[in-house]
Amino acid sequence: MSISSVWAASFDCTKARTSTEKAICAAPAISSLDAEVGQAFKTAQALWPDGNWKDFLRAEQREWLKTRDAECKSDVTCLKMDYERRLAFLRHPHLKYMGRYVAGTCPGNGTYLDVTPSYPADGVEVLLYICPNSAGNVLLQTAGKVNPNGELHFEDAGCSRSLRFEQDAITLSAADKGRCALSVRDDRFRRDARKSPYENE
Repeated sequence: MSISSVWAASFDCTKARTSTEKAICAAPAISSLDAEVGQAFKTAQALWPDGNWKDFLRAEQREWLKTRDAECKSDVTCLKMDYERRLAFLRHPHLKYMGRYVAGTCPGNGTYLDVTPSYPADGVEVLLYICPNSAGNVLLQTAGKVNPNGELHFEDAGCSRSLRFEQDAITLSAADKGRCALSVRDDRFRRDARKSPYENE
């Protein structure tokens, strides 16, 4: 094994232990994708300078790695597709807004917003749930691009609403609070660094 192939992946191939790591190191194209994901992950950590963004992104990356290993194992075709999806996620123009944002207590008496990428619009998809979400109760659903001020404006059943994104927080508001009230206790949601928006509550 040459020196270049030892470090072609984002990890040391001489220490590859799992069938997935060995498959990555044995396939130059996958090894190159692994290195790209490693660099994209490093770049993504700088999107928010403070707060719990880095903790969320690290937890989300660990979950992706576990899923990659469990689903792809040493299947090179599966790994290629998985890495390409991961790169699209880490390079998404609205990546810094992704996550699970909670108001109240979850699980228990509260609500949460899941913010995920929307493709191919390069925007976000937002779902508001009651927690615990045993029945899949969706109170609100929208998608769109966040403007340069960190806001997403949308119409919902004749109500003008907006989401304001800040570091680790989202504020949900409506132009007419009386007519457009939702059954939520709070309109301010905080990012939960321990939870992925791809998890079931």
